Amino acid sequence: MGALVAGFPSKLLPVMPGTKVVASSFDKSTSPATAALVGSTAAKPAAVVAYYTKALEAQGFKPVPGNTVGSVASKDFVRAGNETVNIAVPATGGISTFTIGANVTPESVK
Repeated sequence: MGALVAGFPSKLLPVMPGTKVVASSFDKSTSPATAALVGSTAAKPAAVVAYYTKALEAQGFKPVPGNTVGSVASKDFVRAGNETVNIAVPATGGISTFTIGANVTPESVK
């Protein structure tokens, strides 16, 4: 646990304060470029979704309607029609372990 992979686009997907990084990945050699972050936090799922909604909206992403998949907090975002981010935040025993996946143009993560 701990560090982000080298070159991880932390401007695109910032690490929420108080989060332990469980895993991360980044590949800008593909189109779209892909980035993923798995984090664990004591924050409630709604707080995690709110943090990333604010961070992504500041970068021009628009939230897609819908806030859950089954009983799991989940939110999708779209930018420029073809760039997407999804966050899913299941909570177990007071810990939220969230996964964020982003598919963006390679140019946007230079």
